[in-house]
Amino acid sequence: MRKYFAGLLALGLGLLVSSNVMPYSGIYVPGAGINGTAHDLSTGANGLGAYVSSTDTDARICIFCHSPHNTYKLSSANLGPGAGIGGGPQAPDDFDYLPLWNHELTGNAGSYSPYWNGPGAPTSGAKASQAILNGLDQPGGVSLLCLSCHDGSISVNSYGNPSQPASSQSGGSGPIGADYTIGKDNYLGNHHPIGFNYDLADGPDTEIKPADGTPMGTAGDVRSHLYGVGNTQMECATCHSVHNKGNTGDKSLLWRKDENSRLCLTCHDKGTDPGATP
Repeated sequence: MRKYFAGLLALGLGLLVSSNVMPYSGIYVPGAGINGTAHDLSTGANGLGAYVSSTDTDARICIFCHSPHNTYKLSSANLGPGAGIGGGPQAPDDFDYLPLWNHELTGNAGSYSPYWNGPGAPTSGAKASQAILNGLDQPGGVSLLCLSCHDGSISVNSYGNPSQPASSQSGGSGPIGADYTIGKDNYLGNHHPIGFNYDLADGPDTEIKPADGTPMGTAGDVRSHLYGVGNTQMECATCHSVHNKGNTGDKSLLWRKDENSRLCLTCHDKGTDPGATP
């Protein structure tokens, strides 16, 4: 009998361990927070295409991207203290937004090939890409943080620096999966444009809705989802709720569902938006 129960215990433990490394199911409650989403890297099975592990014994969620002490500091060009002052590494000039950022930064900042729809595309009028015509540039600071994982050049679990305790550092061994890679080889030409001034793109003759007063579902208007000085810049987080807070989209951490192209039609005036609800 003892052997029987021992066998059941071993089987149960085996199933428990297996469940921890099963592929991410994609099931989470929109708006409920980061726990259990693809950005919860503490789970080990997060949908990013690799089993993520670290030296952290506390299974912390935030440590992969943020830390309370000695994180990246702004460069002097971005009003930071300058090299050699304070603990923690200095970020390159391209990184002008560092919310206690702790994940290793990609070495490709400022060198991405931006969105491009080809030499045969319209170059004027409503059908032309307003992002290209009106100052499309490199990804802004918030998008560069996203790309430090998603472009595949830095391991997902590479974080911390020598100014922090050893338990808060990880060398990284988990590159992101191909289906989650965005900007591979510095190429963003076939991805939705980011890093452009939305206000220069909208207007009655551009088929782009104005940022002010255009609802992003139930999560404020488009303006509240833009970045940079004056909240004008279209970035990754304009469409994605990276911490799964306040959003209603149930796939890819979207701010609102893209059922019936609802998310697309939020900004693109090319059809009828089903409404301000999810």
